Amino acid sequence: MNIKFRMPKFGRKQSGGSVLKELLLTTLATTISIVLTFGTAHCIDQHQADQSRRLMALTIINDIDQSLNVIKRYIEEDENGRNITLYLMENMDRLDSVSEDTLNLFIEYVTPSTFDIDMEFKKNNETIFNSSQDTWRTLNDKKFFDNVQNFYSYRATFERERRESAIFQKPVTAEELSQMLLDTDEMSSHKGKVEVCRRLLNSMKVKRYVDLYAERVKNYQFYLMIFFNQNEENKFLMNITEQEMNDFVNQTYKTVRPVKEKELVGTWEAAYPNDSYQATFEYRKDHTFTANYAVHWSDAAIIGKMIQRYSISGTWTVEGDSLVKVFDPSSFKMEIDENGATYHPDQADAVEQLKKEMSKMPSGMASRAVQGTNIDESGTRLQLNEPGWGSTNYRKVQ
Repeated sequence: MNIKFRMPKFGRKQSGGSVLKELLLTTLATTISIVLTFGTAHCIDQHQADQSRRLMALTIINDIDQSLNVIKRYIEEDENGRNITLYLMENMDRLDSVSEDTLNLFIEYVTPSTFDIDMEFKKNNETIFNSSQDTWRTLNDKKFFDNVQNFYSYRATFERERRESAIFQKPVTAEELSQMLLDTDEMSSHKGKVEVCRRLLNSMKVKRYVDLYAERVKNYQFYLMIFFNQNEENKFLMNITEQEMNDFVNQTYKTVRPVKEKELVGTWEAAYPNDSYQATFEYRKDHTFTANYAVHWSDAAIIGKMIQRYSISGTWTVEGDSLVKVFDPSSFKMEIDENGATYHPDQADAVEQLKKEMSKMPSGMASRAVQGTNIDESGTRLQLNEPGWGSTNYRKVQ
């Protein structure tokens, strides 16, 4: 048998053409490798830049949406306060029979507002936008950039108008409110509060504040329309859909999901920072539930606290991603725990008035509640979201 051996390529003498061919192939391979390496790196950098631009655009657009919500709440607050004031003005001869809650709402309307974080503009995103040197490079859209600058400028003007314009000035100053609360005891009883409200309702400043309601709303609507139109254009320029916006707002819920019926069964305790307010819900397999509340009351007439304990039962179902609860008013029970409070005999009448207030069914207790649900992966933390009330978090206790 004849066996032929071929000498390896590197051991044979190559012609000039072969060497040149090898060199060209090697160079080409190296070039392709470099192009692929840097091209891939460029694509990754470009993708990251696009993601950064999208994230910043979504953040700013959401900031403007939140500012729109604040102005809407200003309008709603002003409208509700005006309606209550007009109602009281029409019923001056029957103020003694008006509930304490209604009187308090009127007083809140005509006095400087206490700090309410839900009625404040958030400044974090504005600070980031104005201080970051990379903002322009990241956004890379002049029209969008100009719109955002104009928004923050208009918002600052709006805040200045609310602070300085006469049409927004409350008829009762902070100093006058302080005197009413600290220098006299007229606000410590229902009768005294009625007389304070009567005096305020008869004052020219309160009447003028009510008359200027239309001017305030006109001002609110002006800025509301500017902010809205700018943000609609922003969404158009950046090609952002409502679904993408919703996903961005709800991105913290990625690890949670709607609750299932079997997961809800058990006792859930509302998460609060202290024991001043406690609430527990027991959801049973037969789709009935019982809610138990404990509210700690403090008052100038007592030393310590009284506890208002009440409960109510009903039925529940899970429909889609929502929990539907129907309350049974006939099951409502109330008791007052006085063990943690003492008082001087001279304060007996004031204490009886306090107990009378505590014995009322809490205002705002609806006969039916529909709450969006989110439950975490462990199944021990639950969040219920109700329009107009915000969200409440619960921990499973059994």
